[in-house]
Amino acid sequence: MRKLISLVVVFFLSVFGAAATAEPSVSPEKLVMEVSTQVLDEIKKDPALAAADPSHVNQLVDKKILPYTDFATMTRMAVGPAWRKADEAQRKEIMQLFRTLLVAVYSGALKEANNYTVELAKSRPSNDPRLTIVRTRLVASQCDPIQLDYRLMNTGKDWKIFDVCVGGVWLVENYRSQFASVIGNSGLTGLIAQLKDRVQKLEANKGK
Repeated sequence: MRKLISLVVVFFLSVFGAAATAEPSVSPEKLVMEVSTQVLDEIKKDPALAAADPSHVNQLVDKKILPYTDFATMTRMAVGPAWRKADEAQRKEIMQLFRTLLVAVYSGALKEANNYTVELAKSRPSNDPRLTIVRTRLVASQCDPIQLDYRLMNTGKDWKIFDVCVGGVWLVENYRSQFASVIGNSGLTGLIAQLKDRVQKLEANKGK
């Protein structure tokens, strides 16, 4: 279960912000369902993805997820107020490390996805027309369904995913808490150093 939850997170969050290719008329519900289905289909038909091959994972992220996710906003929100103090080089490095960390942590869960499909659940209305939450479930025979909630923002041209909730935990809020502790003790330099250390350890443990 923990591996599958991790899998879903990496699908939608280990990406850089980029211009979306979806039509502005596409509803947030349709966008989430289309991306979810495409990702699951890619994993089921590509043995290298099921084996969590790094190059194939990154290709999947860039091709199927990157256009629909605002990773710059996610990273800014995760870092919190300290983001305003970061220079351009620090921001770029943090985003790169954050992406690499998520892919390294969660790519091992790809093998768990073969038997799952995605269903649309009842969405939560929002008082702000620029924001919405789309609810889905991952379902498989002989397994409990996994509830997944997505926060999306209307940029004026299209909808972008900027947070995901698994098991009642919003990913951005979770990382914000972790990052705040590090930044409070050792600043942005300390955060960058910790992210580098975590990435290096995960890379070293691959295949073990």
